[in-house]
Amino acid sequence: MKRYFINPELKRSTAVLLIFNMLFMAAVLLNLKIYHDNLKQDYLRTFGAVTERIYSYNPEIAREIMPAITAGADEKEAQKGESILKQYGLSEKLENGLFPYINKSAQKENLNVILIFIGMAAVFFLMNYIQYSYFYDRIRRLNTGAKKIIDGDYNISISEDREGDFSKLSNSFNSMRKIIRNNLDELKKEKQFLVELLSDISHQLKTPLSSMIVYNDILLNKQVSKEQSRTFLINSKNQLYRMNWLIKSILKLARLDARAIEFHMERQSLNETTRYSIEALEDKIKSAGVQVDLHENEKILFPHDRQWLCESLINIVKNCVEHTQNGGRVDVYVMENPIYKRIIVSDNGEGIDEKDLPNIFKRFYKARTSKSSDSIGIGLALSKSIIEAHGGIINVQSKLGVGTTFTITFLKY
Repeated sequence: MKRYFINPELKRSTAVLLIFNMLFMAAVLLNLKIYHDNLKQDYLRTFGAVTERIYSYNPEIAREIMPAITAGADEKEAQKGESILKQYGLSEKLENGLFPYINKSAQKENLNVILIFIGMAAVFFLMNYIQYSYFYDRIRRLNTGAKKIIDGDYNISISEDREGDFSKLSNSFNSMRKIIRNNLDELKKEKQFLVELLSDISHQLKTPLSSMIVYNDILLNKQVSKEQSRTFLINSKNQLYRMNWLIKSILKLARLDARAIEFHMERQSLNETTRYSIEALEDKIKSAGVQVDLHENEKILFPHDRQWLCESLINIVKNCVEHTQNGGRVDVYVMENPIYKRIIVSDNGEGIDEKDLPNIFKRFYKARTSKSSDSIGIGLALSKSIIEAHGGIINVQSKLGVGTTFTITFLKY
């Protein structure tokens, strides 16, 4: 019961009900007092008339019956008196109309009781109307708000500045409205993301597919030498590999953006993950003639999915190697302090123009100074999504002709 009395409406209606009950009791007691006064007056009139007749015949007997009137008669006298009255047809079975004084008092009493109940019924009806009209007005507001939400209007807000269940209901309604609006916004974003993704896939696959169609038409419709055929087939093979890698990368990025990937976080060495990433690029590093050094002072443990974080680091180190000239250098640092864990990948390569820096993590963006024709511009976008999924932050600093530095930071909580 206590939990219902947090509602101010219940407190108020209970207080009003108690007040009106007290007024009703006071009215009933007042009516009873009036009735008793009238009954006493009728009692005096009846016995006054009887006493007057007795007194006119015998004053002495009148004096003797006075104690019976004021103090009451004993049981035997009362029974004998009732027997005598019955001989004259007077008993409690007679109608009230044959007792004029009693009948008049009873009629007044009945009228007063009826008036009291009519008054109380009118008051309770008015209270009931006011209280429930107040409740239903608030319910209609919620109903109107729900209809507006169904019609697509999410700007409505139900405000309740009092405690109680209606306030909780309005807060829940507002929360539901925000959740529905946010879900619809997310659906719109996902729809737009899907449109953009399909557009990106179509755009990126168009060039290699066109090249393969041309190679295939040449091989089918023209006389070419065995050496030329081999060249066309090798080019087609390279385009297929490129398309395969592109499709896989785009799908990975799409799954990351849609939060459809479940990362298997394990507390393990960040140093080893970084080392594995560099080792995976060993052939590419040798062919590029670039020196890659890992700098570490202590073993750093960090909860992460090694496979995915490795892929992110591979893309970053690969980007530095590709944009560093033969004989250049790439340094990878793994460090920790009381605030964060950090991985820094720095090269002394060609650098990135200041105008391109804000865009290098966007999908399919290629810097205007990039000399790599094979670059698609998806690796860094994929790396950024993976790092952010691990709760990290990636920043880049670069200067043309000096080099580029990628800084990956994992804050400690």
